[in-house]
Amino acid sequence: MTGPEAKGIKKAVQQQIDNLKNISLEPGEFISQPLIQALADITAATQREVCVYITRNGKIIWSAIGERDRVTLEGMSLRRSQQRLSGIRCIHTHPGGNHSLSSADLQSLKNLRLDAIAAIGVKEGRAGYISMAVLDLYDNQLKPKFMHSPSWNIPQSEWMQAILDADKIIVKNTAYETAPAKERVMLLGHGDLAELRALTHTAGGEVCAEIIQKGRPLGEGKLKDAALSAQANEAQLIIYDGELSPSRKYELEKIFCLPVLDRTALILDIFAMRARSGEGQLQVELAQCKYALSHLTGQGSELSRQGGGIGTRGPGEKKLETDRRHLKRREAELEKQLEQLSLQRSLMRKKRKRSGTPLITLIGYTNAGKSTLLNALTGADAFCEDKLFATLDPLTRACRLPDGSQALITDTVGFIRRLPHLLIEAFKSTLEEASQSELLLHVLDASDPELEAHIEACERVLEEIGAAEIPRIMVFNKADRASKLPLYKDSVCISALTGEGLELLKTEMLKRLNACMDCLTLDVPYSSVDVLSLIHSLAKDSSINYLPEYARVEFTSSRESARIICAALNKHG
Repeated sequence: MTGPEAKGIKKAVQQQIDNLKNISLEPGEFISQPLIQALADITAATQREVCVYITRNGKIIWSAIGERDRVTLEGMSLRRSQQRLSGIRCIHTHPGGNHSLSSADLQSLKNLRLDAIAAIGVKEGRAGYISMAVLDLYDNQLKPKFMHSPSWNIPQSEWMQAILDADKIIVKNTAYETAPAKERVMLLGHGDLAELRALTHTAGGEVCAEIIQKGRPLGEGKLKDAALSAQANEAQLIIYDGELSPSRKYELEKIFCLPVLDRTALILDIFAMRARSGEGQLQVELAQCKYALSHLTGQGSELSRQGGGIGTRGPGEKKLETDRRHLKRREAELEKQLEQLSLQRSLMRKKRKRSGTPLITLIGYTNAGKSTLLNALTGADAFCEDKLFATLDPLTRACRLPDGSQALITDTVGFIRRLPHLLIEAFKSTLEEASQSELLLHVLDASDPELEAHIEACERVLEEIGAAEIPRIMVFNKADRASKLPLYKDSVCISALTGEGLELLKTEMLKRLNACMDCLTLDVPYSSVDVLSLIHSLAKDSSINYLPEYARVEFTSSRESARIICAALNKHG
């Protein structure tokens, strides 16, 4: 036996656990009395759970000891397919005599497609009752079917037949859920949980219960009530609307006997799911490394986490199996790679600025309709979905303005209230596009009741990335859904989906860009013909008065283009 669970276990007991693999079962036997007694002896000596995996031919292929009240299951490498059972049953002990199967046990039964899962209650060194569950089909959904028996009088053939019946049912019925059902989630928080509910939905979870404690921290009594509610609602995961320290996270997992995620871990999971480009994936992994470094002891060891679900996606899935030194090394590697990509982006930005094409960046609260607006303005085919953080990777496309000129429009990652700082740090190379823009389009959902809060959230993020002083237009999208349009100075109401107000928006964009232009008059010597050519390419509304020794040029250009032209002229003295 190896692993962290072995710490504090005497070598003699470790040898007992290893020797479990030598116990053989008779054909058609669910579990033998010698095996029950051996499990009970180890549990009595350690007061810890003990687990074995048994194949259908009665061979014990794996054994382990857990913490004081839980055991970690390894991944199912022998799983055949989603449409078949694994051919393996899991049997473990419960110190204290409780033989009831937990929600984590049942989730492992379903996610790992176990033949069966069973728990033996052990008290004072004696095995009591045993509970067993197999999968069955109810209303086209896979649900557990329970059986109970004294450990000394198990109906062996009946229980083995239940496994065979379960396998036949799954194989024969094509109507059962071929995709994993949504993970049932309980939310914990201190205020409105609408946003956390939306984040959970985006991550693929189903909210089955919500516990709100206003005005003060969640006390022991409230948490015990919440644990009962989680059990009654068959919750598989707890999500807390805030930041959790590793110790607090562990305490909550002890109370609920379920995995617990905080708000940051949930958002990271969504980002891992949404990132498509190489740069986006690097940024997500960097954020996960930063989070892991502060939560090395925070991941619980629940059975259900081995079967996958919310909070387990992305490169950081096995972060707790690595040490701090490895994480720091990987963090440095990722930062170096992102620095190289940022340098490339900077060179491209300089090339764009030399062309004189203005850059407009779409910013705003997640799911406000930025990608839909990009498609409407430029004819792009950006991915759009009515979920939070549908876009992580920036996309830049050209837009034709009313005067015939062009502007580049960039779509960026959406903002959110209390956006974790580590995400801002990881995505700074992407977000810096906003800080380098000539104009920002602050896209807002006009129909959202939390509009004011969303504006404040975006303003805070803009301050963090150094983009608070850049000119912007308030664009109230989804005007066709709003019962009452908001009244803000210099704002535009549109519907990116229907096209309503888009021409007015383009006119306003041109107006704001022109307001950022400088009017200059330069005397250019005839020997500096390249400067005249540069003015023609970068400037607007230029006019030339040819004088004996030089050409007097009057033109309008962006501040960046004016700087480039003046620098070129100065080279000629």
